[in-house]
Amino acid sequence: MKRTLLWGSATGALLLLGFCAPRWLWGPRVDAMEMRRRDLVQTLVVNGRVLAPRVVQIGVQLTGIVARRLVDEGARVEPGQLLLELDGREARASLEQARAGLSQVREVGQPSSRSTLAQAEMTLTVAQRLHDRNVSLAQDGILSQTQLDDSTKALEIARAAEVAARAQSRSASAGSDLKLAEANVTVAEARLAQTRVTAPARGVVLTRTVEVGDQVQPGKVLFTLALDEPIQLLIQPDERNLSQIKVGQEAVASADAFPDRRFPARIRYVAPGVDVTRGTVDVKLDLPEAPDYLRPDMTVSVEIRYGESKGALALPLQALRSGSRPWVLALRSGRAVNVPVKLGQRGEREAEVVEGLKPGDVVLLDPAAKEGNRYRARLKTPA
Repeated sequence: MKRTLLWGSATGALLLLGFCAPRWLWGPRVDAMEMRRRDLVQTLVVNGRVLAPRVVQIGVQLTGIVARRLVDEGARVEPGQLLLELDGREARASLEQARAGLSQVREVGQPSSRSTLAQAEMTLTVAQRLHDRNVSLAQDGILSQTQLDDSTKALEIARAAEVAARAQSRSASAGSDLKLAEANVTVAEARLAQTRVTAPARGVVLTRTVEVGDQVQPGKVLFTLALDEPIQLLIQPDERNLSQIKVGQEAVASADAFPDRRFPARIRYVAPGVDVTRGTVDVKLDLPEAPDYLRPDMTVSVEIRYGESKGALALPLQALRSGSRPWVLALRSGRAVNVPVKLGQRGEREAEVVEGLKPGDVVLLDPAAKEGNRYRARLKTPA
């Protein structure tokens, strides 16, 4: 019995030693990566959202009673489509009155002014002849001075009437009366047009706050219309990334609700200013082929490619450690060694190593690894 227990204890000790010896002698296994040369793409990943379409508010330009309402919420409308019409009887009457005035000027006004001028000229001629005769009679002592003064006043009145008639004739000839009458017609037509409310562009009616019979006035919103416009994305990257973003750059986006369905995008607009409260820049992107599942204000992730290094020695940023200068823990003869590195291009997940490492070096990815300790590499494949 004692011999059996002794052999069992010895076997257990040997098994424990066999299991623990590698860990004691060569250290624990940790995630690591072997440095290799490959093409390194620099990307910037920023979260954003789908921009909601522009919304316009529609009302009336004059006070009136609603006679007809032709659309409801959810209706699709085209540019110029009639949405609402006010009672236009007064406006139509004003238009008819203005048109009648225009016709009167055209048919009566100008001939009347010419007739008035002819009559004034004839009156002046008669008054002049009578005055000349009275002057001769006064010289012969037949007429008194009072009678001559009356003749002179009559001549002056006839001259003033002729001057006024000539001025009126010139005004009519210049078309001032006609232009005024035409302007009155234009104003009346514009007022009648204001009784009809139309859609300014293609879109969808979101809200409606009016019924037939309501009295409406300027300043009250009757309809809100969401315009049909190409879908855009809005991202707000940190201002330190501004040098990596340019109008026309290609990007790839995906909605958080559909992460596996990626679609192309292109930068269209970069804001000229920086948001001082957040230190970000507004950037808008066009979608050449917008997916049908996108909805306003949906959260998206946008990956912008801004550079590429051919045959670069790519280091995962997970392995990079900070200090007075960047460094990594490289596995040399089974021990973790502090190796300073000089970096080139940097992406979201990797950076290019210019100095400090060479192909085949193994760097530790585990942040808990300590310099000088023994480790065994559990090699990972680059993503």
